[in-house]
Amino acid sequence: MKKFFKFVACFTVLAFTLQLGSCSKDDDPDMSGSGQVPPGNGDNDENEPGNNPDDNIYTAIIGFQNVPEDYFASSAYGPNLYDGSITKGYIAPLYENTYAQFPINYGGLFYAGYSFYNGGIALSKYHDMTLSSYENQLSVYNSTSPSGGNFAVSNGYSYYTFEDPMESVYEDYVGCGRVFITDAEGYDAEAEDDYVSGVAKTASFKTVEVANTTYTYLTMKNGDGFASALTPENKGWFKVQFLAFADDDQEGSPLGCVEYYLANFNESLNNGVTGISENWETVDLSTLPACSILVINFVGSDTGDWGLNTPGYCALDNFVISVEKE
Repeated sequence: MKKFFKFVACFTVLAFTLQLGSCSKDDDPDMSGSGQVPPGNGDNDENEPGNNPDDNIYTAIIGFQNVPEDYFASSAYGPNLYDGSITKGYIAPLYENTYAQFPINYGGLFYAGYSFYNGGIALSKYHDMTLSSYENQLSVYNSTSPSGGNFAVSNGYSYYTFEDPMESVYEDYVGCGRVFITDAEGYDAEAEDDYVSGVAKTASFKTVEVANTTYTYLTMKNGDGFASALTPENKGWFKVQFLAFADDDQEGSPLGCVEYYLANFNESLNNGVTGISENWETVDLSTLPACSILVINFVGSDTGDWGLNTPGYCALDNFVISVEKE
């Protein structure tokens, strides 16, 4: 089977359901210390279409309601995301020996070890809709989440921009949140720029629910000392990109890309939406080919010499993922 070779750490939609863009190119496993939930304890839906025993495809819904408390941020800022308390992150069962892993990034641009400074995905349950600050980086701008209150937050973006993201390569996304499809152990990083252990598996991402975080929403609405407000006058916009990769070959190109707007004031984009999203929306990922890694990147109109000025976050819930039965 394929191996995950090098773990490269990464950093840190108003679109409505109609508008998204496609950019194309018998014993339970040992759970000790893995951060995963054994099969049957997650949010998988046995009645989901395609889960007939006669079918070759199993479809799982990954929400974040039955995750052990140790894998959540300890506050809306999440100091435990920076001190090594959370390492490999939540590993959710999909089917038998195939899992989806939602890690904090290891090493990379700024800090050694596992740290949210390096970007990644954190689990949250915070809904403060008033504090506009990085200290509230893990709150969603909504009073709930589709699966019941808990959700994930992706943090980080590429410092490179591409007219066509299909011309990018995997190493361009150092700093981005990523979902890995793995075996039961998941990947594990031992040292910066060192190989990681873990067997890569393959799955098809079908849909995911997305929403603005409070920090990003209020910054886009009001601006702050670093970022400008997005307005009709400056034709501001902000979007999330979902890029599928076959593996973590640093020079590998995306297999496909889906874009979804979290905010848009630029009528020339002709995407049929205006303003800043205040709701959870469903993003259709079904045009993405089956992959081993889903990269989550952010792009916006307010970009400077050091990259994106708009805070690069979004909230995520209810990943619908299909795998072939082995």
